[in-house]
Amino acid sequence: MESIQYKKVNEPELTLKQWFKNVYEAVVTTAKGLGITFKYVITNSTVTIEYPEVREELPANSRSRLYNDADNCISCLQCSVACPVDCIYIAAVKRPADAPKIKTKDGTPIRLDLKQYTIDTALCCYCGLCTTVCPTECLTHTTDYEYASYTLANMKYDYLAPDIRAWRTRIVKD
Repeated sequence: MESIQYKKVNEPELTLKQWFKNVYEAVVTTAKGLGITFKYVITNSTVTIEYPEVREELPANSRSRLYNDADNCISCLQCSVACPVDCIYIAAVKRPADAPKIKTKDGTPIRLDLKQYTIDTALCCYCGLCTTVCPTECLTHTTDYEYASYTLANMKYDYLAPDIRAWRTRIVKD
């Protein structure tokens, strides 16, 4: 059996002087990095917050939990169509002709009765496309960010449920 000899191409031979130079550069660059780290550890104050007791104030334009003010929703389905991940489920029926006429807060007539409005936040990518197409601006991003859950079933929010409609008092600024 023949042995195969591999030839190193364009690789200079390592001399004792070059080896010591490499070791010196490694020690110096490591010392510089550690110096910067220790300087920040010693001189800077705490950068974390004590979370449950101290909550960070998010900017007004942050994209956290979605909220649909179902009282002002005209069931136009535009949010569902704009959603790239299909996480918005809407069902509506035509209002009877003899039903009293109702309008949203901005005066838009409501012609459909909303029967289901559910958002699966486990699928939602918080892109904001649904909020930009809403003609009555009833679908908005809030600054709520504490809604983790242990099961996927708990990540679906039915915006017609009484407990979620109660969010309106703290979220919607009339």
